[in-house]
Amino acid sequence: MQVKISTLAAALAVGLITSFTAAAVQAKPQAPVEIVGTVQAQQATLKIAFESAAQQVNVRVYGVDGLTVIGTKSPVIGGTFAAGQVMTLLVNYKPGAGTSNLAVQVDGQFDGKRRTTISSFTVQNGQATRSSADSSTAPTISVDGRGRRIAILPAQTK
Repeated sequence: MQVKISTLAAALAVGLITSFTAAAVQAKPQAPVEIVGTVQAQQATLKIAFESAAQQVNVRVYGVDGLTVIGTKSPVIGGTFAAGQVMTLLVNYKPGAGTSNLAVQVDGQFDGKRRTTISSFTVQNGQATRSSADSSTAPTISVDGRGRRIAILPAQTK
C-alpha cells in the first residue's frame, strides 16, 4: 500500500509541475518595447524604444489615483516604427493628492502578432501628508502588465 500511495503522489506531483510549466509557457507575451520615464512636478518625459519593427501602434496615457492627464491621452494612433527607433513623449498632468500614477500603454502589431505593454510611473505630489504607517512597511501601488492595480508589499524582517 505504501508503494502505491508514493507512486500516486509522485505522478500527481509531476502532473502539477507539468501544468504549472505549461501555464507559464502560455502566458501572453508583452510587446517588445522598453518604456522609461522621468517624472517631474507636472510633466513626464517618456522614452519608448522599439526592440522590433511595429505597425498599427497606439500609445495611450492614463492618470491613476487622482492624476489627470492634460492634453491628448492618445498621442500615437496607427503609427509605424522601425526596430531600434526611440520615440520621446512629453506628458503634462495634474498630480493627485499624495501619491498617484501615470500609466502608459503601447500596443501594436509586432512580428505579425498583436501585443501590448503597460508601464506605470509613480508621481509624488509635494503637498502630500505623511502616512501614519512606517514607510518601510507601507505597500507600493502599481499596475501590472494587464492594467490591473496591484499592491507590492515589502518583505518582513525579524
